[in-house]
Amino acid sequence: MERGSPVTTARSRRTPRRGVEASEAPYPLLRNFLTLILPIVAALLVALVIAAASALTTIVERAFQADATRRHAHILATLATDAPDALAQLSRGEPLNLTDTVRVRGLLGEEAARLDLSCISLAAPDGSVLLVNGVACPNPTPDQVARLRDQIERQLSTPGASIFRQIREPIPAWLVASVPQADNDFPVIVATFQDAGPQQGVISTTTIAWVGGLAAALLLATGAAVVLIVRAQREIDRRTAALNSTRDALARFVSNHVRANVLAEAPARRSESTVLFMDIRDFSSFADGATPEQAAALVRKVAEIGFNAVLSQGGDVDRLLGDGLVARFDGPARCDNAYAAAEEILTAIRKAKTPRAVGIGLIDGVVVEAIIAADDRADATILGRTVNLGARLCSAAGPGEVVAAAAIPHPVRGRLVEIGVETLALKGHRSPLDARRYALRVSDRI
Repeated sequence: MERGSPVTTARSRRTPRRGVEASEAPYPLLRNFLTLILPIVAALLVALVIAAASALTTIVERAFQADATRRHAHILATLATDAPDALAQLSRGEPLNLTDTVRVRGLLGEEAARLDLSCISLAAPDGSVLLVNGVACPNPTPDQVARLRDQIERQLSTPGASIFRQIREPIPAWLVASVPQADNDFPVIVATFQDAGPQQGVISTTTIAWVGGLAAALLLATGAAVVLIVRAQREIDRRTAALNSTRDALARFVSNHVRANVLAEAPARRSESTVLFMDIRDFSSFADGATPEQAAALVRKVAEIGFNAVLSQGGDVDRLLGDGLVARFDGPARCDNAYAAAEEILTAIRKAKTPRAVGIGLIDGVVVEAIIAADDRADATILGRTVNLGARLCSAAGPGEVVAAAAIPHPVRGRLVEIGVETLALKGHRSPLDARRYALRVSDRI
């Protein structure tokens, strides 16, 4: 068999081979990000903004509560200086006379005006006495007074305790009530009301500044991530397309069985196959007298005919061998399919009127499917005694002939006729091999 001629690329002009694997789809990074990751990021962003706004509100409210408690201590100090007796009576829960009541309320009004408070109230430790003064003091009902006493008992029974409330009546305001520390001589409860508008403005401004800045930074980061992922997806698509193109190009050089074994990393195994060898008769003499283009055109045409015939009959081309090829057929009808492919090849060669004919060898038996590797090179093919005998039978075939091992049954259909039976002494084999020689019927020859 001639080895020196160019390897053909006949399959480039045919339809895709049966059994070629589907192209690898690129990993949907962008789609997964948009459908899975981005909604989670958006939800976390909203939750983070809400949490940040709530945290800022809490910080402002606690700062206001601490400042109000310091004001309460200052108010008590003023009353202890200007009306100590009335303050002592109030701390014991004793009602004040009219003069003391007016005196204390006047002091509360002055402090409310000086501190810009809507209302200041004083209550006995048990809530039994209540004094209020200011521009917007509430007028509690008996039920509200009862609830106030209960709240004082539960939340303001410990020295130094304080509470914060937002109220709506008579105006939206913040209420802070506190009890002096244990070392104070007058454990009177002080409560102050302050218009909530300025504080709400502070909260709104602070929230917009901090949360807006945080949200903008996160949105910019998310946008940058989307841009990078879009670019990454384009690169993934490009590389996947290149990989598929390269794989398809390389797949032209190997058979379906080879690709399946390589992809599955299958170990070496034995199988029953009918092996077909085909090569051009007397190609060396033709190549010596022809131009390189003419030699390549002949090899290309013959390879194209061989590929089409093998594939149309359900076979698989194992490999190209210079001016020939090796094919295999599997399954119960493998022998009949191999005969049909050989007949189709001989018929097409005669119709094409190529300057050289081909010879074909057929044999059925056990072949070894294996991957042969050395360093960074590897080949997956069939080998064994059956394959070697098939090559020898092909060498024994004349132009336009098929030499088949006698063990293969006669073809049950087609235009191949037996033209002889002989025993071949094959090079490299001790035992001779019985074979039958076939050719197209004379009436079918062109």
